[in-house]
Amino acid sequence: MPETAGGIGRVVDTAGMETVTGHTRLAAEQEEVNEEPKRSREDEAEEEWMLRRLANFRHDWTRAWSEYFGDVEKRIEAPPMRFSQEPAPSYAKLLDALQIFSVGVLELKGTMCCWPIDVFGFIAMRDSLYQNRNYIFERTREDCQTLTAEHSSLVLTGPCRAILLYDPVAIEIELRVKGTRPSEDKVLSAQIFDYNCISQRGKAGSLLKDMAPDLCCTLEFRYAHLQMALEAAIKVWISEGLTDFYGKFVARTASIDENVTLLDSRDGMVSVSDDGLVEFSRDVVFVEGRDGHGKLIVGVQARQSGDDEASSVCKEVTFVPARSGESHGIFDVGFCKMSIVVAWSLLF
Repeated sequence: MPETAGGIGRVVDTAGMETVTGHTRLAAEQEEVNEEPKRSREDEAEEEWMLRRLANFRHDWTRAWSEYFGDVEKRIEAPPMRFSQEPAPSYAKLLDALQIFSVGVLELKGTMCCWPIDVFGFIAMRDSLYQNRNYIFERTREDCQTLTAEHSSLVLTGPCRAILLYDPVAIEIELRVKGTRPSEDKVLSAQIFDYNCISQRGKAGSLLKDMAPDLCCTLEFRYAHLQMALEAAIKVWISEGLTDFYGKFVARTASIDENVTLLDSRDGMVSVSDDGLVEFSRDVVFVEGRDGHGKLIVGVQARQSGDDEASSVCKEVTFVPARSGESHGIFDVGFCKMSIVVAWSLLF
């Protein structure tokens, strides 16, 4: 595959058009013929070209992998944190993993020219060990995310477990913009990328950025290749004080000055379960674990209802990774205390 400077390559299709089954949740409802709005030929041609790439990829994937991994739409079944308890088996190791910090829509173009947009669909990763979809973004048409020019980053909910870097990783994208009715939905991006972890290993341990241009938008991926990494599952409980507050929770490794957003409540209250657990959008991150060089930093920015952002309280707690077990810490933001639990696991 051809590559960009950052290591992500585009799949170029040469096969003919075929029907895309895609993600089952993306299927638009059939409407009466006399209610079907007219689409311009330009719109239709753009969508056909973008969807053809996915059709070709899924056809080739089915021929190569369906015997071993099932349907092309199957979700990864291998759970995270498989080896958090001692003793870990001999095949559990520190391994190279892909850390995804963010995915944003940098610009709209072509027939997609106006903000805001309501986005649904998915972005999924497929590594060479677990070829099934490991979703980092997934929303149905009934649960769109509204993007604006000022706030155009997708709220990531994964990966659910480590994206392992043995061989190049396929990144599958099918994003749509919701219309007033299903027949007016538009394809925002439909593409396949390949992160060549072998040729890009020399850039491991640094923040990497890649643009993913398509006919209707440009996506920006911010990520890192982490060497000799392990999994960290982060949970936070409200142990004392108020539970009604605005907050943003993040995590990062000490080696890279870029945050993984665990939860950003923005203008809404932090979602807390009945037992006080803060309900994160994503809670599994990865950190270097070799020879004690890696460190995990978990942070919070919190403010009470009625306070402005200048009144926010910011706290950070640093953890030294372990090959198994748990580490504990405390956030004290004044109006409440929060207990932090980080569980560690080797990879496979």
